[in-house]
Amino acid sequence: MLQIDLSDKKYLVTGGAGTGIGAGVCEAIAACGGQLLINDIDAEKVETVANNYPNAFSIPGDVSDQNEVNRIFSVIEKEHGTIHGLVNNAGIGLRKKAHLASESEFDHLYNIDIKGVWMMAKAFVNQLAGKDAIGHIVNISSVHAHETLSKYAIYASAKAAVEGLTLGMSIELGELGIRCNAVAPGYVDSKHNRDSAVSWTDNPESFFDEQKNEYQSLRHSIAARDCGNAVVFLLSDLSRSITGQTIIVDAGLTNRLHANSFIQDKK
Repeated sequence: MLQIDLSDKKYLVTGGAGTGIGAGVCEAIAACGGQLLINDIDAEKVETVANNYPNAFSIPGDVSDQNEVNRIFSVIEKEHGTIHGLVNNAGIGLRKKAHLASESEFDHLYNIDIKGVWMMAKAFVNQLAGKDAIGHIVNISSVHAHETLSKYAIYASAKAAVEGLTLGMSIELGELGIRCNAVAPGYVDSKHNRDSAVSWTDNPESFFDEQKNEYQSLRHSIAARDCGNAVVFLLSDLSRSITGQTIIVDAGLTNRLHANSFIQDKK
């Protein structure tokens, strides 16, 4: 059986202290033997989460602040040495029509969801280049970069920018042997998404059941670990010739023209 072995390698995961995709990424890396450096803005929370994994360390800090980014990589350099992969998972959402959003709301989302991705990737690459080392980047995008809906224009635009940055950096970093890819999750079954769903439905469980049965080709819930497995693949040598790509993990959501019940075969 083919297995991915990440032992003796270190991976930095931003926004990894939550219960959603970050948790799935951490679980997948740990399952393959990789050492985890878990970043989150909440120092207490990330310390607690790091204790859940063998050989994991907490790296608190704000990825949207250049001084904090510098400090994060200074700590890594001093305490952990060379890391072999960066997963830019930290991000926030905004559910508001673009013409009604404030400048501060726009700036806050972009500072984390795209500027933070760039600053962390920049610091990671420059640290590798200074040691003549090779590592790889996986950025977390979203299906909203491909198909979106009302009140998600600003979020969708930021995730589209993440994929554009991924593509461009993959070209620039190829000469260094560094691969840069992205994973775009669909509607992951997580506490965070269920909590968020109360803002648009009185029955989140029914909403997600309909999502799964009506709009996905594969009619099962998408787990955070499914996204984590895709990330691990892109970090591993199994994807040694893959760069500048986005893997969409959405159970077929963005493939469909209509809901499953729109056209039913008559026998």
